[in-house]
Amino acid sequence: MEELQNCLKDLTVFSRLESDELELVCQSSFEKYYQKGEIIFFENDDYGGLYLLVSGRVKLSMLSPEGKEKVLNILQEGDIMGEVSFFDLDPHPITAEAMENARIVIIPREKLEDIITKKPGLALKIIESLAKKTRLLTSQVRELVFHDAAGRMASLLSRFADDFGVEINGGKMIDIILTHKEIANLIGSSRVTVTKIINNFIDEGVIKMHKRKIVIVDEEKLGKKLHTSI
Repeated sequence: MEELQNCLKDLTVFSRLESDELELVCQSSFEKYYQKGEIIFFENDDYGGLYLLVSGRVKLSMLSPEGKEKVLNILQEGDIMGEVSFFDLDPHPITAEAMENARIVIIPREKLEDIITKKPGLALKIIESLAKKTRLLTSQVRELVFHDAAGRMASLLSRFADDFGVEINGGKMIDIILTHKEIANLIGSSRVTVTKIINNFIDEGVIKMHKRKIVIVDEEKLGKKLHTSI
């Protein structure tokens, strides 16, 4: 219990809670561990609770009626899942898949309602998380409408550099391995186009590859790519 309490205190959503409040959360939740590639919940699954990503990374996606995957976002330590269904009680609108071994704390809905009744400040944190994702989706729509594929790629790399960037010799490495198909889904393009853009960015000295991970070599050049429009 103490180990979990200390762990949750490091998460942004709980950073302002007092010890007794964290203890209440711990008493009302349980932990689950997911292996890389394991599904945490499927699109249209019944709602089960609020999911707190303690460690690891998780891919959020949707499937078209034809079975085509659209990757919406990649979550990292401290992010929340399942908050949409918490408010409307409908099934999950997305699928969550562990991209690497993940540790997740789950708070069942009935327990969460009781906590929020006692500690309404937690509800504000959940709303903040929901607003953050809404803002991200709005930004993605804007990019699809106004930017070409290279601009969308630059925007994605810039965002992932902020979220997953690690300083190494020669630039900032995005510490996550993504296939060209996954990148294509994220920016609304094709795998062939993504491969071409990556090769162009490499040739222009914007990025380089290191152990299958993208390294941003010249942030100024990447910034200029952000403004390319359709």
